Amino acid sequence: MPVMSTTRTNVILLIALLFGQLALMSGSVREARETTVLRGWVSRFTAPIVSIAGAIGGGFAGLGGGASDILAVHARNRDLETELERLRTELRVSRVATAENDRLRELLGMRENLVPRSIGASVVTSHLTGQNMVIVLDRGTNDGVRVDLPVVAWGGAVGRVVEVDNGHALVRLLTDPNSGVAGIAQDSRAQGMVVGQGTDVLDLLYVPRFSGVIHGDRVVTSGIDGIFPRGFGVGQVIAIQEKPDGSQTIRLRPELDYRTMEDVMILLEPTGGEMLAPSGVERPR
Repeated sequence: MPVMSTTRTNVILLIALLFGQLALMSGSVREARETTVLRGWVSRFTAPIVSIAGAIGGGFAGLGGGASDILAVHARNRDLETELERLRTELRVSRVATAENDRLRELLGMRENLVPRSIGASVVTSHLTGQNMVIVLDRGTNDGVRVDLPVVAWGGAVGRVVEVDNGHALVRLLTDPNSGVAGIAQDSRAQGMVVGQGTDVLDLLYVPRFSGVIHGDRVVTSGIDGIFPRGFGVGQVIAIQEKPDGSQTIRLRPELDYRTMEDVMILLEPTGGEMLAPSGVERPR
């Protein structure tokens, strides 16, 4: 009996151990299944968030790349603008140099066609208002300039030197009310005195009524005043006024534009001179 009791007891214990092992295995399987399900739910709920975060991250990365591209384009535009401004400056300098060369060639040709000895000069400053129509030149007594010398440009009379120092000369223009020059009409040969009006017009005075002067006639220096040589352009007839004393007042448009003049010639020996064509008219060969 004791032996059987012991055997039964062992069998019972073995069976109990087997059931315990099975119970443990079943719990592990259930826990693994629950964990798997939990992980599935977590993945399901967090996947959109992860996707959105990825998209935002990608967007920021793309935005960073786009900003870099924009900065590069702006830098390139600045370089192009700088280059364009440099080219514009070079073009302006080239145009100025070309215009200056044209003026100098014109003065050289003018000097070759003048009998009097002359020197070139540049306009330093000007005062062209009302009763004081004058310019200042960069030539003076050191260059042989003296008072009463005539100043001309290609084809036209400019004025007369009224003051001079070592390096500068003050020239009274023909349009100044205190200036005067003897003139002659090219077509009718009528003569008179050209005086300034303090404006952009000149008057040819003391012309006989039946002189034959017509609109468009060109008036040039006659040379009889002892200042200007014969043949320098003064102006073109734009109006004719009859006067009670039997004379005419001839209104002239000046030959030259004194407001834009930059270079002139000072005649050091104001005698002689040939008939010169207006500025811009080709000289006969």
